[in-house]
Amino acid sequence: MKVLTVYYTWTGTTAQIAKMIQQELGGDLEELQATYAQNSAGYPVLSKEAAFRQQAKYLELKHDPGHYDLVIIGTPVWGFNISSPVRAYLKRYHEKFKAVAFFATCDVSGTSKVLREMEGFSGLKAWALLEINDADMKSGTHLKKVRRFVRDCQRDG
Repeated sequence: MKVLTVYYTWTGTTAQIAKMIQQELGGDLEELQATYAQNSAGYPVLSKEAAFRQQAKYLELKHDPGHYDLVIIGTPVWGFNISSPVRAYLKRYHEKFKAVAFFATCDVSGTSKVLREMEGFSGLKAWALLEINDADMKSGTHLKKVRRFVRDCQRDG
């Protein structure tokens, strides 16, 4: 099975989870990079886009999701919303997805709503969903959650 893991990160938590997933499942890893600077000047623009459910512009990607059996997509939760780069990715490529799995990272809560919305944008039932918050990261429970998510992704459809 050919797997692509795509993610957007601001603080690095979503990247850490994406890399763990990719190490377990193999396949390719793609970071969405917004055209705005990854600094304090870009944060207000990206936050506003997330709040108003707008799509961010992002730099061109190396991997075409249509060439993969499973696309795993991860986002941080911003104001109970999908990050604008991930929203743009889902809207642009949803017709190319054969199978999907989603994960979301947050401070405290909001991941369930975001994951349902991601699933809706994809038009597909997700093979697996993963919610990670700061408490999971601090306690180490994220490791067990990622292993379970990876197991759910390891199927033939």
